[in-house]
Parts: sequence; C-alpha cells; structure tokens
Amino acid sequence: MVHSPALGRRSLAALTCAVLTVGGVLVADPTSAAPGHGTVVAAVPSTLTPDIIDGTVFAIHDAGTKVIVGGSFTGVQNRNSDVTISRRYVLAFDKATGAVDSAFAPKVDGEVLDITAGPTAGTVYLAGKFNTVGTTTRRKLALVNVSNGSLVTSFPNLAFDGLVNDIEKVGSRLLVGGIFTKAATLPRNGLASLNATTGAVDSYLTAALTENHNYRSSETGGAKAGVGAEKLAVSPDGTQLVVIGNFRKANGTLHDQIVRLTLGSTAATVSSWNTTRYQDRCKWTAYDSYVRDVSFSPDGKYFVVATTGAPYAGTLCDAVARWETSSTGTTVQPTWVNYSGGDTFLSVGISERAVYVGGHFRWLNNTGATNSAFPGAVARPSIAALDPVSGLPLAWNPGRHPRGYGVAKLLVTPAGLWLGSDQSWIGNFKYRRERIAFFPLTGGVAPHSTSTATLPGNVYLAGFSSGTVNAVRTRTYDGVRAVGTATTVSSTDGTTWSTARGGFWVGGTLFYGMSGALWRRTFDGTTFGTAKKVDPYHDALWDTVVTDSGPEGQTYAGSTTSFYAEIANVTGMFYSNGRLYYTLSGSSGLYWRWFNPDSGAVGADKFTVAGSTGFADSAGVFVSGSSLYLVNRLTGNLSSTGWVNGAPSGSWTVRSGPTLDSVDWRAKAIFTGPAR
Repeated sequence: MVHSPALGRRSLAALTCAVLTVGGVLVADPTSAAPGHGTVVAAVPSTLTPDIIDGTVFAIHDAGTKVIVGGSFTGVQNRNSDVTISRRYVLAFDKATGAVDSAFAPKVDGEVLDITAGPTAGTVYLAGKFNTVGTTTRRKLALVNVSNGSLVTSFPNLAFDGLVNDIEKVGSRLLVGGIFTKAATLPRNGLASLNATTGAVDSYLTAALTENHNYRSSETGGAKAGVGAEKLAVSPDGTQLVVIGNFRKANGTLHDQIVRLTLGSTAATVSSWNTTRYQDRCKWTAYDSYVRDVSFSPDGKYFVVATTGAPYAGTLCDAVARWETSSTGTTVQPTWVNYSGGDTFLSVGISERAVYVGGHFRWLNNTGATNSAFPGAVARPSIAALDPVSGLPLAWNPGRHPRGYGVAKLLVTPAGLWLGSDQSWIGNFKYRRERIAFFPLTGGVAPHSTSTATLPGNVYLAGFSSGTVNAVRTRTYDGVRAVGTATTVSSTDGTTWSTARGGFWVGGTLFYGMSGALWRRTFDGTTFGTAKKVDPYHDALWDTVVTDSGPEGQTYAGSTTSFYAEIANVTGMFYSNGRLYYTLSGSSGLYWRWFNPDSGAVGADKFTVAGSTGFADSAGVFVSGSSLYLVNRLTGNLSSTGWVNGAPSGSWTVRSGPTLDSVDWRAKAIFTGPAR
C-alpha cells in the first residue's frame, strides 16, 4: 500500500467568542471553541459548495459569510457551470450560495497549508509554501483582508527560511509551526511566536525541535525530510499546546514526534508529559515521520493523534489514538487506538458527539491487518465518525470513493463538518463534491444512547433455570438484600431464550448472544422489538464496491469480529463506559472489548481485566454503580464485590440465593433494565 506524504491539516471548531485573559493565562481564540453539536452531522453533503477542479484542499476557514480555502489547486468552477475561474492556492466562496467570491483573489506563488482568523475582524492569516503575495515578498506567512484578499501591509515579512505548516492564534499572540530555522533573522527551530498584530517575533515560544525521527545518516535507503512541526493543537482554555511533527527532541530532551507545552502567561514551556508510543520507526524507508494530525476535544479533556506509516504490530502506525489531557508521566499510554490495517489517517476533527477522521483508509477496527480486512474490520471508505468513548466507528457512513490521496482536512464548525480532499465524490460516485464538501448538522441524528439501568431497579432473567426456560422474568432488587417477587415479561415471537449466551441492556436496546452472533432488539421493560442480527461488518452499500487497492477485485467488505466465535462459551455479559465485559465457561478471568451500541461494532482486540479471578462458574454478571454482581451456576447464589476503575475490588459477599431467600438467580442472560 502506497502512502502519500504528510499533507493533512488539523481540524478546528469555529465559534465566535471574545479573547480574554484569565488569571494571567491566555484564552484560546474562536478556532478552538466548542461547536455545540447534539448529533452527528448529516450523511448527505450540502449542494452549496463550488467545484475545485484540481489539486488538494489542505486548509478551510469559516469566515462568517464566506469560506476561505487553501491548497495546491489552480482553478474552480461554480456548481453547474463549466467555466473555470483561475484561483491559485487560495479562494473564497459565499457560504449561503456556494458561489465563488469574485473579489477575493490574492495572488500567492505557492501552496497555502493553513488559514486562521487575523487579529482584527475582516482579516485572515495565510500560511504555507509561498514567498510572495501579489508582487510583495511575504515568505510563508501573510495577513490579508477577507473582503478582497488584499495584503495587510502593516503585518511584515517574517522571512521564514522554510515552510510554515500550521498556525494558532492564542490571545494576542500567533503561534507558528513548520520546517524552519529562522523567523525574522532570529533562530527558531520549528516553533515561533509573534505579536499577532505587529508581527514582531517574541521570546514566548522558543522550544527547539531537533533531529529527524527516522532518518539516520549511517543508514542507506532511509527517507529524509525537514525537521520541525507538522501540526499544532491548542486546548480550548488556552493552557496547553500539543505539537506533532518530524523531530526527536524538544529543547534537547527526547520527545519523539510529539511534545506538550504549557502555555503560561509569560512563556510556553515544555511539560514533563511524554510517551514512548511514537518512538517506533514505522516504514523508515518511506517515511521520516508518520504523525499527521492532532486535535483537541471541545471540552479540552482529550486530544486525538492520527498517523500513517504502514502496519507494524504493537505500534501506533496507521492508527488514531485518544490521549487524556489530565494524564501525567513520561510513559503515558492512549485510552484507545483504532487501526486501519495498513492505510493512512490524515485528518481529525472533534465535536461533542464524534471524533471525525479522514484519510485513505478502507476499514477501521482492523487491528493486525496488512492491506486486507481482519476479524472486526468495518468498512469506512476514507471518512468516519468514531465514538469518543471507545474509538469504534459510529453508524454514520457516507463514505468516499474513489479515495485518491485522501481527506486532508476536516473542520468542525457550529453548523457542521467541512471536508477537504483531492477527489470529486462523496459516496460511491454518488454526490459530486469536488475537493470540498460540507455535511450540515441539520438532518443529523444523535448516536445511540449509552445510558444503563442501575439499582435499586429491575433485574431481568432470560432463559432462567426452572419452570419455562424460554420465558423472561424480572425482579426488583435494591442491590443488597431486598428482592421482589418474580413476574413474567411477555415474549411471544418464539425466541428460544434457553439458547441465549449472556445479554445487556443499554439505551433502550437489549443486546444478547445467540446462535454464534450478537443480536439486538428494543426493549422498554414490557415489549420486545423485532430481533436483528448485529452485523456492522457487512454493508450492502459497500460490500460489492471494488477498493482499487490491494489484491485485484478486493471490495470494502469487512470481516466478522472474533468475539462471535466466543459467544457459544459466553456465560455472562454487561456494558459499562464503552466496554462489553464478559465471562467464558470454565475460564476464571473477566474479559472485555470495546463496544459501540450505535453501530454494534465489537472491538477487534480482546483484553483481560487485570487481577480478575473466580469467574469460572459464572452464570451471569452485571454491574451497577460501584458494585459488580455475579451469579454462581452451581449454587444459584448472587454475590457482589466492589467495582473500581473497571475492575473488581475486594472480597465477594453473597447477597441472595436458594438457601438464603429461596431465589435462584441462574439464567442464560441476566441484566439490569428499565422499570416496568
């Protein structure tokens, strides 16, 4: 699989807000404010965009009534027109109509890689590979007017001696990242800061990024690229800066491909936060560095990093990973990782409901694969929305085929999601949206609820051990000793509950194992909906579409999760915080996989809860708050222990059972559920 070089741009969320100084800390600008999404975006792109006829879109900026776009293109056409309008590397169009702005036509002589709001209303910064704007020298960075693209001449030529990849305005400063060693004749290695209005380079951000990540002069055949910053991401509160790029050290200390800085009132300082996970040398003959994008969540609690690099087991190559902002230490580990199985991730954009990712990928949830679909693989051609909690794909799946180089830019705004790429279609040749598309928030749907039932409440037993085993019964239970009288829940569709293999209720849906698969149906405590097999691994829209990659004739069809092969031996299941926990017949451990109730995807990777023992005789498990409950298949007893940070804690206490209160808790599926 051939991967393209690093060209994707970081996603930003645009929302008007004031620039404030609180307690001496600079507050981040509008580009990092929360977008306010209550749903995922719609799957059908807007028609209010022009057609960019060539090149790739690397930068998108929402300027209110206009959208300003940067990249490597040379021309654009209005929708439903075959007249090409010359626009080299930067253009603007009316957001309400999609019509190309005839007034905005700055003449830059090189690619524009980033665009962000200027220091005053009606201005924007352009950053990239260019050296002139019109006939005036502006090496790699310029300030122009939104109205007509004219140069703001009071902002000087900083004469960067290498390209500027990324810029972030924070308060009264502009933070600059790129492949340079000088800014306005001052030594700056990949990072610089300057007065946002006057352009004067200051000493606030001077951390030096040095040494190639992969390239070694002692080796032959290795890829070599410029050293410096590829992307910058500032936390919404303006206190944290994450930098990724081609470097091994920051200020002489090992911070391989990623470094966090604390943005103080007088200086940006390298923090002690560190990870070893980007030290691996992925495909060093093709990539000097493989990190491609980074973005903070709207609430600032986490950030996500996207990579290329070809698949290498145990590494973060060809992956997206979530990192908690609150984490500390020098060997920090990601919360979750989602692997493509050999394809590039280029871009990340985050809303309250989804982590949107873009690139050249065919599948997600594809751990261990190399250019094919391994068990668990879910088709997501080029674009996807991930569950922020688990990292698994949500049901949203418009896709993008042909994939080409990939989605190089994602921009989340209050109104929706902008996408910049090098191709002409959304879907499988379905919606012609050349190189730029917009998915509106209007028409989107909220992902499936992840709410669970807690005690005191109802506990349901499907396929219980005595009486009519194909029935479902429920009892009220306070979580300690008080157990209510059993009542039968009507299930008239002929479901053979005696063959169930564990189950759990989440957000109004009952999921359960049966016949070697996971099934789902709505359940409100009284009525069961129609049972449907959970199969996100096959999609009628994509299973027969040839990927144009890999072996001849390869399609986007995924591959059923390896968890399904375990279902025959499952003795209990429950859902908690994005995880599907389960027990297996004859096994003393408690296991878990990531799970998303929206798409039904089960994580490709299986984990064992550390220190878990005593589950070999499980006949059902469920959790409520800080307590874990276990049914013993030999005695029918219900016992509980502490549940702390996703693991059992403390000794087991028998709460109920045949010899205590004449209640037998054994069933094929036991779960907490809604009130009747």
